[in-house]
Amino acid sequence: MNFLIICTTALVLVFPAFSVNASSGKGQQPHARAFELPGHDAIGKPGVGSSFDRTIEISIRETESGYMLFEPDAIQIEKGSVVRFLIGNTGALDHEFFLGSFDEIAKHQQWMREHPDMQHDRANSVLIPSGQNADLIWEFSDMTNLEFVCLIPGHREAGMWGVIMVHDHLAPKSKG
Repeated sequence: MNFLIICTTALVLVFPAFSVNASSGKGQQPHARAFELPGHDAIGKPGVGSSFDRTIEISIRETESGYMLFEPDAIQIEKGSVVRFLIGNTGALDHEFFLGSFDEIAKHQQWMREHPDMQHDRANSVLIPSGQNADLIWEFSDMTNLEFVCLIPGHREAGMWGVIMVHDHLAPKSKG
């Protein structure tokens, strides 16, 4: 009987210690492939090996007054589209293009403040050195609103962010 009590007590004391580190994965490693982890907001998936339906050119620039900008900074995409983002960095600094949900971006931004030297090597982000171009291909399989940002510390605060609205239809372009 004493053996049973000792084992039960040990389990009661040890089990909670393991569960403290248990997680759905959401927010624990924002630099990991968040779009693949359970419980994360649906943002689509890499378009690796896919032909793309549309190319969107994005320019990165820095202003004399210190702003850092993506142009355009608001994009509409039709659900189910595979998009190739062609990002050109005309600025003097290196930047990145990081695609994610608003919640994931906020968590990742905090993570980057704590780990400023971390570099991304993920399917939903790309580093664009000064004066160079890079591309990212993404399949937008869910209707959602997402954000694209540069999470190098201080860059988002200087204006480097934009939004993507993924809809089941796009409004026709006006003539004139």
